[in-house]
Amino acid sequence: MNNNQIQHGDVLISKVNKLPDGAQKVSRKNGVIVVMDGEVTGHRHTIADKGAVMYEIKEDLYLKVTEPITITHDEHKPLPIPPGIYQIGKVREYDYYSEMERKVID
Repeated sequence: MNNNQIQHGDVLISKVNKLPDGAQKVSRKNGVIVVMDGEVTGHRHTIADKGAVMYEIKEDLYLKVTEPITITHDEHKPLPIPPGIYQIGKVREYDYYSEMERKVID
């Protein structure tokens, strides 16, 4: 088990040491942080807790967590996230038959 990474469906949350210089705060939508939209179902990975702030720089997303929070999605169990700074990524899979890598679609 890797304590520096958390996976929630197709979202990969990787612990980093600090926010990159120039990262800009991302506004909440209807009171929640939208971590990632669902491409197929329209369901979103969201955080409603106030102990988190999302940042963006050059299309990369970061999450600063100051107290334990929970990420939720309609099709996955709620998952706790401890305090820290995280980079948000998309889980990728490798298709050995086509020898191609692709994003996991949730």
